[in-house]
Amino acid sequence: MRIKQWAVWMIIGIAAVLTLADSVPAQGIKERMKERLPVIAQLKTQGIVGENNRGYLDFVGNTKTHEALVAQENQDRKTVYAHIAKQQNTSVSVVEKNRALQLIERAAPGTYVQMPDGTWMQK
Repeated sequence: MRIKQWAVWMIIGIAAVLTLADSVPAQGIKERMKERLPVIAQLKTQGIVGENNRGYLDFVGNTKTHEALVAQENQDRKTVYAHIAKQQNTSVSVVEKNRALQLIERAAPGTYVQMPDGTWMQK
């Protein structure tokens, strides 16, 4: 049940971000992110990755499974964040920090999240 709730929030978040960035240059970002969602949810549940304080996935420990998938997700997020920053006439780092706060707030119980000071905690 927790994974389903997390997945719903993640899809809502992706939709919200992509609504703001309705003309993101890279086509297919939304679809790619949706396709990766089940694996990302599993990695989070296993405590392998968490949401860092910049709005990206990060490995919490030494286990680095699905590195390519995590890198692809982070690259798509960066593309979306850059587009939003341009639309809002702000910096990418401001968008990253705002998105990080949203992701941390909505993270499912048990998910690792990185606090602003860089420490990791399990929600």
